[in-house]
Amino acid sequence: MMEDGIPSLAFLEREEEFDIIQAPYEELDEGIKTAASDDDDATTKGVLCTRSTDDAYVERWGSDRFYRHYQKYGVNTIWGWSKDSGLRPCAVYPRHCYLAAKSMGETCFDSFLDETVLADRTTTIRQYVERHPEVLLMKPPPELASRYSG
Repeated sequence: MMEDGIPSLAFLEREEEFDIIQAPYEELDEGIKTAASDDDDATTKGVLCTRSTDDAYVERWGSDRFYRHYQKYGVNTIWGWSKDSGLRPCAVYPRHCYLAAKSMGETCFDSFLDETVLADRTTTIRQYVERHPEVLLMKPPPELASRYSG
């Protein structure tokens, strides 16, 4: 995925709608040492996919791509949804994120469930899954099974 902290083009295209940044982090388990943690002056950094804007998408990828990937299907915004839009995640995506977070351990899993919210900016993933447990049963189509299985 990354070489020298720079995401690959394949990664950037897969996560095309996000702003990709590097962010410092600390290991949760004090017994784990990273190359950077051996040096008191070094900071360990990871990659984060963060909220962006429709304008940033168009600036990076062009208006033609925005049309082909979104507007052509009646989706006129990626990031401009109002709190009362009623927008919910694609059926297989919450399951994918749920499985991925769960595989990272309890702290990561709980953080994902309790600190990630829907477009309404209120409903947590934990609440959403409790109200809609069927999303955890949604299997991706065969061509996406390896990508969306956690």
